Amino acid sequence: MAVPQVDKKMLGELEAMGFPTTRSIRALHFSGNSNLESAVNWLLEHESDPDIDRLPLIPQEIPIECGDTSNEVRNDIQGMRDPVQEQKPEERTETGRHNLERELNADEQEEENRKRILALYKQKRDEEGRARGQKRNQLQDDQRERIRASKDLMEAKRTLEENQRKRMMESRIADQEEVKRARERIRQRIADDRAERRRRLGLPQENPAAASVAIITPTKVKPVERIVTSEQLRDCLRTLKKNHKDDSARVTRAYQTLLKIIANIVKNPAEEKFRRIRLSNPIFMDRVGNLQGGVEFLELCGFQRLSASGYLVMPRDRADMALLNAAGVEIASAMENPYFGLLSK
Repeated sequence: MAVPQVDKKMLGELEAMGFPTTRSIRALHFSGNSNLESAVNWLLEHESDPDIDRLPLIPQEIPIECGDTSNEVRNDIQGMRDPVQEQKPEERTETGRHNLERELNADEQEEENRKRILALYKQKRDEEGRARGQKRNQLQDDQRERIRASKDLMEAKRTLEENQRKRMMESRIADQEEVKRARERIRQRIADDRAERRRRLGLPQENPAAASVAIITPTKVKPVERIVTSEQLRDCLRTLKKNHKDDSARVTRAYQTLLKIIANIVKNPAEEKFRRIRLSNPIFMDRVGNLQGGVEFLELCGFQRLSASGYLVMPRDRADMALLNAAGVEIASAMENPYFGLLSK
């Protein structure tokens, strides 16, 4: 095997452009050894090849000696020399001038081709650099977006847990107050019964002030709101997916619609149009209403079904931002997990 022969002049020009010798030989060989532009294009297209810096090898031709052909060579040379010698001096001068002009024009053309190829090479390098920069910027933006989404998710979970603790504390305080009032009523009833028995037996009262009937003023107890947990939200989303597991595209579209409804309310809690959904809306029915678990999920988020008007409505005072953020987190988690709702019984 031998190294292929290439045009030395084009090889030198490629090396002057900054290409390594091995790559230049490989490019000239595989591009047909025709022109610089083809060689540069081949280098740009095969720049990432693993064997780009390996010299190509071709089968070596072994010359076979033959008889003496020196006479034939001499005759051929003499035959080519005779027409030249027969020319007149003026013709030889004119021919030389034409040959010189052709060589100058060829050199100028080669120089123009070389400049054009260098400009093309620089342009392609610049385009590749810009593409790499855009890709690097996109990766950085994606990373920042993932970090921001993770922070929002953690903040939503923290807010949800804090609200749940507050509600549980309020519920516990309300229960303790109710137990205290019940004990007070029982204690008062026992005191009244004791006073009644002493009166029947003709015994003096233990304490006239204690004999007076204490009037207990009823206090209005604030009803304890139902606490919606993340597990309830997940169960509702899981039910929706299990009931329509054969149509994953429809389930995904339902999740996206629910997430859009929740996001609109979180961004614009004062806008009534985002807190009011017509149940007869064909688009809503096709995406959410006809799927078991869709309307139920919205009801867990605070919507109320008004049978008389046919609307799902969320009152302004029931727009719980922590609950809505938690609902959005659960929907996003269900959309990102391909096995959500499929492994549970």
